[in-house]
Amino acid sequence: MGLVLTLILLSIAAGILYWYFARKRRPAEKKPLLAQPATQELPARYGKDQIVALVKDPYWLYVYWELTPEKKAEFERRYGPGSWEISQPVLRVYDLTGTTFDFLHAPYFEIAITDAADNWYIHVGRPRSTFCIDLGRHHPQHGFIILVRSNIVTTPADQPSEVIDPLWAPLEACWQGAGVSRGPAPGISSPVLVQPRK
Repeated sequence: MGLVLTLILLSIAAGILYWYFARKRRPAEKKPLLAQPATQELPARYGKDQIVALVKDPYWLYVYWELTPEKKAEFERRYGPGSWEISQPVLRVYDLTGTTFDFLHAPYFEIAITDAADNWYIHVGRPRSTFCIDLGRHHPQHGFIILVRSNIVTTPADQPSEVIDPLWAPLEACWQGAGVSRGPAPGISSPVLVQPRK
């Protein structure tokens, strides 16, 4: 009986060893790769005549634009054949700070650009100021012709605000309101509560 049990246990051990080594010799099954979503590149053009202004910091703006071939064809129809080639592309930057967006009387400056450009960094040098940009062309006979006008943007301040929100008062005001001294006096390890005077 003991011999039969020993033979059975040896057979089971041999079977386990055979299964283990057979599995190690077999090439590992490759896990199926997860399906990668198809990547799509952003289009170079959207087919829309527009100029968009963004604030970079208190002193700089960034603008990008697109003009469609239809806009160029419309310009040629309106101002004559070859008018696109004889005119110069220009960015006109209006300073609308403190005005009621009166473009006729607002101060502005111009930047000569090339037809190959489709974006530009503009140094305005004016924190807390409001600007709008026109992309246009200077025509020898017709002057400045607006093609597209940007959104209106305002540059941020270049220093902390002087306005204090009553709901978010500085810590000093909180300490004074609670009657707590600002710091421990010499020789005292914790703040001392001061009774308010009546």
